[in-house]
Amino acid sequence: MKPKFSIIVPTYNRAHLIGKTIDTILSQSFTNFELIVIDDGSTDNTEDLIDQKYGKRVKYFKKNNAERAAARNFGTQHAHGKYVLWFDSDDIMYPNYLEVANKIIVKESEPELVALSHHYLNTNNKEISVEIIPNDVNELLYKGNFFACNAVVVRKDIALENLFNEDRELTASEDYELWLRLGSQYTFHTDKEITWALIVHDERSVSTMADATKLIHRFEKFIHYTTSNQQVTDFLGNKVSYFLMKNYLILAVDLALNKHKREAKNYLKLAIRANKKVFLNRTFYATLKHLMM
Repeated sequence: MKPKFSIIVPTYNRAHLIGKTIDTILSQSFTNFELIVIDDGSTDNTEDLIDQKYGKRVKYFKKNNAERAAARNFGTQHAHGKYVLWFDSDDIMYPNYLEVANKIIVKESEPELVALSHHYLNTNNKEISVEIIPNDVNELLYKGNFFACNAVVVRKDIALENLFNEDRELTASEDYELWLRLGSQYTFHTDKEITWALIVHDERSVSTMADATKLIHRFEKFIHYTTSNQQVTDFLGNKVSYFLMKNYLILAVDLALNKHKREAKNYLKLAIRANKKVFLNRTFYATLKHLMM
C-alpha cells in the first residue's frame, strides 16, 4: 500500500540522539507512513545503529555532506507518500502527530500545506513554552518564523515544485525562506492540538552559530533570496519594511550576544532605517543592553 505520509529525517553525527526520535516516530497512532533517514555524511555509528536496531522499518540513505536543505530535498525526491514532512533528528514526535495531520487533510480536502503546534522542552522533558500556530499564520509570516521545520506537512507535488534552497550560507534560515515562498502561494492549515516537541539543548545547530561572518552571510542571503523573489515581495506587500527591520534586528541582537559589537551596531542602524517601529520592539532594547555590557 502506498504510504499517506513520508517522514524524512536528515541527520549528521546524531547517533546518540536519533534513536529516541525514531522510536517516537514509529509509535504513531496513524500507521500508514514510511520513515526515511537521510544521513548527511555522518562519521559516527549512525548507520550501524539504524541497521541493527531498526532494520527495514527505516529506509536509510547515506550521502556526501551537503547540509540539511540538500538532505531534505534528497529525501523528498525519494519519498513515496502523498504528503512529506521533515523531522529533525533530535526532537520528539507525539503519537497523535500524523493522526492530527490526517484529520486536517481530510477536513480541508487535501490542502497543500499543514502546520502543527508544539512544545519546547528542556533535556529533562520539562516544558519551556508552547507554540500554538494561529489560524491566520499566513498573514503573520512577515513578523517572523512561526515554524520549526518539524511543524510543516506539505503535499509532495507541491514540495517537489518548491524545494529547500541548498545554499549552505543560508543554513538555519532555509526553512523560513521556504515557508515564505509557500505562504505566498498557498494557505497553511493549522490545528491547536500539540503533536510534537522541540528539545532545547546545547548541540542544536542554530544555538551554536556564533561566528560573526556566518551569521551575517546567513541573514544577508536570507534577505536577498526573499526580497528578490517577486512573488514573496508581493505577498509581503507594504510590510516589507517591517520584515527587513525585524531581520536586521534579530541579526543585531545575535551579534551583540556573541560580543560582535561593531557589527551589531551596524545592523541596528539598518533596522532603524528600515522601519521606525523598531522602537516598539523589545529586541531593540535587548540589543542595546548587550551592547552596553
